[in-house]
Amino acid sequence: MLEHLRAQIAQHYLLFLKGCYMLPPLTTYLIDLDGVVYRGEQILPGAIEFVDWLNTNDKKYLFLTNNSFASEEQVLAKLARLGIHSDGSHVLGAGQAAVQNIARRFPGATVYVIGEQPLIDMVHAHGLKAADPNAHSADVVLVGLDRTFDYKKLTGAVLSVLGGATFITINRDPLLPIAGGFVPGCGTMAAAIEAGSGITPEIVGKPEPTLLQEAMRLLASQPGDTVMIGDNLGVDIKGGQAANTHTLLVLSGRDNLDTLAKSTIKPDYVYADLAAVMEGIKQM
Repeated sequence: MLEHLRAQIAQHYLLFLKGCYMLPPLTTYLIDLDGVVYRGEQILPGAIEFVDWLNTNDKKYLFLTNNSFASEEQVLAKLARLGIHSDGSHVLGAGQAAVQNIARRFPGATVYVIGEQPLIDMVHAHGLKAADPNAHSADVVLVGLDRTFDYKKLTGAVLSVLGGATFITINRDPLLPIAGGFVPGCGTMAAAIEAGSGITPEIVGKPEPTLLQEAMRLLASQPGDTVMIGDNLGVDIKGGQAANTHTLLVLSGRDNLDTLAKSTIKPDYVYADLAAVMEGIKQM
């Protein structure tokens, strides 16, 4: 009953905002994961049906994650455990987007990587060179989660940035949630390099537009044909607005009607969850 009421309220909000109950015809769907498709190890209502609809109707889509540590393979494994079977062509992490962005802007560049082996492997796979950890110069400094971050790496990164390297961080999350608590995230490491160099890094992950822009490049899509679906106004919806896509908030995760009413960030569409999105699609 409560979920039905929330769905009705959300639909009334959507009517007020857009003058219609349904999404326009779109070709491309960018989808946040936690709070939209699943919460922890629980699949959320409508998620499986929605992905089936995307596949059946040949829609272009990518699951997006800001996480600098979880690999696409880990995301796919989790989706499979929850009943959604997909492949790497439908997942884009901020780390992958960052490396793609660097490879396009700085072909063959030397990258000082603050990150673990999967990120280094990704750099090599895109035709880039990973700088020696003892080096003090590079074309780009790229920061991801690095659980072996130490003074040597801090020195190499700071001196590289001071020497003119482009400074990029995958996200600015200061903490990474893990089982039993938190550990410092890549945002903490980026902050240390920023403090030492005095240079503010470029940010790839949401709410900055780069992750979404890289996703649309991969899918050969335009912002006007694309919707960003998320549960977080300040991250997903703000990111969609920065990338000029349509934006759709689901109320199955972080934000709710109370936070929506108080926020200056207003999505184009609001639904209770992906099950409500599917009900709207069926009315089209």
